[in-house]
Amino acid sequence: MKQIVCFLTAMTLIAGAVTAAAGPAPEAKPVTGQGCVEAGVEAKCLVVKDVKSGVLYNLRIKGTQPQVGMGIEFTGAPFDGMTICMQGTPLNVTKWARVESLQCVPGQTPKP
Repeated sequence: MKQIVCFLTAMTLIAGAVTAAAGPAPEAKPVTGQGCVEAGVEAKCLVVKDVKSGVLYNLRIKGTQPQVGMGIEFTGAPFDGMTICMQGTPLNVTKWARVESLQCVPGQTPKP
């Protein structure tokens, strides 16, 4: 029994050392996109389907937020964590701007 406990303790210490030696995770590349802002299924959630890639993003925006139905371009960093919004890839938006040329029609994805 003592040998099993010693073995498990040693394996735990080795796993911790390997994880620490790996260093910090590399910084994620910024994500950019354009699309029409839509209300998410959950309250206060905003989603945008990028017109070029077709990826649905869950926009996490601090400060002034775009209106639902507005065409925007955005830049952000992937969010690695839990959110209350159950749709799309979570993205911490660092900047966004209105795009007048995007014609947003509910239920339709505009052309790039």
